[in-house]
Amino acid sequence: MKELAEKIGLNDNLCASVLSLCEKKENKINKLAKKCTQHGFSALAHQNDLMKLAVCLTCAKHAKEQYKCLKISDDIFYDTMSDIRIWCENNGNKGLKNYAWIQNHLKSELFRLGRLQFQFYTCNNPLYDYSRLPFNKGEKTIFVHIPQGERLIYSDCVNSLKAAKAFFAEHFPDYDYKFFICESWLLYEDNWRFMKSGCNILQFQSLFDIVMSSTDDRQAIERIFGKRRLIKKNYPENTSLQKRAKKFMLDGGKMGEGLGVINKNEI
Repeated sequence: MKELAEKIGLNDNLCASVLSLCEKKENKINKLAKKCTQHGFSALAHQNDLMKLAVCLTCAKHAKEQYKCLKISDDIFYDTMSDIRIWCENNGNKGLKNYAWIQNHLKSELFRLGRLQFQFYTCNNPLYDYSRLPFNKGEKTIFVHIPQGERLIYSDCVNSLKAAKAFFAEHFPDYDYKFFICESWLLYEDNWRFMKSGCNILQFQSLFDIVMSSTDDRQAIERIFGKRRLIKKNYPENTSLQKRAKKFMLDGGKMGEGLGVINKNEI
């Protein structure tokens, strides 16, 4: 476990705390890990955040065995599990709160390949208008996620998509999908109205065919400003993006999110 914690860059103090807990509560942690692996991660619902982290790190041992069986490299394993560090940082390095998200990594259903993450996804979202999508409800796709913490460079994203296409063809040849899909504030169709032309976000957006947009601005507000303010004038202006987005809203504009698709044969 110490090797994993170090490989993913876990905070030193948090690393010491979780390793100490593992020594003191080894039996409980192993029982919870077994329960999570066999019956689902809801077993962690009432555990504290440090215990959640300890159990997830223990479950990662099982995930690594799955990677070996699938002949997936250690580099991809550690890159994928580095999301644990990110979500611990989001929790003030007090442990892992968002185990519901990390379970996707531990069940080998989501992989980080370069800049982006890719997840098996059977598209059954009841809110989608399937008449506007190039596939039917219930079809298999690959969902694209954008992990935080790094710049969104166009070339890195292209390389990541190419790597994903090759990865799934090699390791999951029986998974029959035609499209990568992504739902994010980064793909909102009106972002160009307040973002600088040629910026990283708009370049990333250009990789996708935007098939749906909505004015649900919760994600955009959180990612740009950190939290919602009741009075728009109170939004901070510490970055150029914050300044542009704030002016856009004060002028009556609405932010939102979009759904984009990429045909894998066009990568």
